[in-house]
Amino acid sequence: MLHLLRPDIKLNNIYELTGELLEAMNVTVLIADLDNTIAKYEHETPNDDVCKWAEDLAAHGVSLAIVSNNCRERVEKFCKPLGIVHFWKSGKPSRKTIRKAMQELGGTKETTALIGDKIVTDIIGAKRSGILAIKVPPLGKRRMFE
Repeated sequence: MLHLLRPDIKLNNIYELTGELLEAMNVTVLIADLDNTIAKYEHETPNDDVCKWAEDLAAHGVSLAIVSNNCRERVEKFCKPLGIVHFWKSGKPSRKTIRKAMQELGGTKETTALIGDKIVTDIIGAKRSGILAIKVPPLGKRRMFE
């Protein structure tokens, strides 16, 4: 049971997870949490750094999807400028939406990774789905229900 709580990789931020690194690891699908992983709650749209990061992933053949427990409006507003697959009210750590994202982007358990800031939702969801679990520290202290 404890193995569900341990990420496979710990990074300082999403930018350490480059397209080149993912390509070397044979990861073709990256599922990312949104809030406090990709952006702080108060950031409604992606900044230039996030856009460049997403472009780098794509240039290395990595498809990016957002799987968030947040509401549709929040997730769609953020993801629209990036033009990426996205899911809201996902119910993480449930495997259902993680698997749906993986399937939609053509990933397998061996070629998919998930990056997030929370053990209870992101890491456990990745581990339960049988995919690589990558943990980053939260970008902000604010939580969804504060």
